[in-house]
Amino acid sequence: MSVEFSNIYQEVLLENLDVIIRQNFIFQAKLKMLEKEADVRAEMQAKINELTVKHQEALQQINNSQHYKVQAENNDAIVQEKTRIQSALNDTMRELGKTKSALELKEKEIEEMSLRISELEKLIPPAPKAVKKVTVKTVEEEKPVKISATETNKIRVEAGGTF
Repeated sequence: MSVEFSNIYQEVLLENLDVIIRQNFIFQAKLKMLEKEADVRAEMQAKINELTVKHQEALQQINNSQHYKVQAENNDAIVQEKTRIQSALNDTMRELGKTKSALELKEKEIEEMSLRISELEKLIPPAPKAVKKVTVKTVEEEKPVKISATETNKIRVEAGGTF
């Protein structure tokens, strides 16, 4: 081998080594960039998952709040119905109280009248009881009724009334 060949060989070798090292550096730089992007993507995916979970929880809370709103409206309706029933009950109880007081007044009035009747009965001497005689009338034989041709529409009964 000649010195010239050896020099060219070493130059080619250095150039190839230089190209290989540059390619290696470029490859390593791209690899680091891809690793950083992968890390960023993983972080972003974790954030997306976290936000998705928070979004689902928020939707669930919204549904719960709507449920509570409906329940509150139902409770309002129940309270209104309770108030209506309570006022009807109060009216009925007032009416019952008035009726009871009226009944008590009538009972007092009846008691006073009963006392008054018993006082009047004490003042009036007892009257002898009169026995009624039962009279029996004898029935006379009925006479046949003669109807003339002109009186066909009138019927007279001698023993009773007319029809």
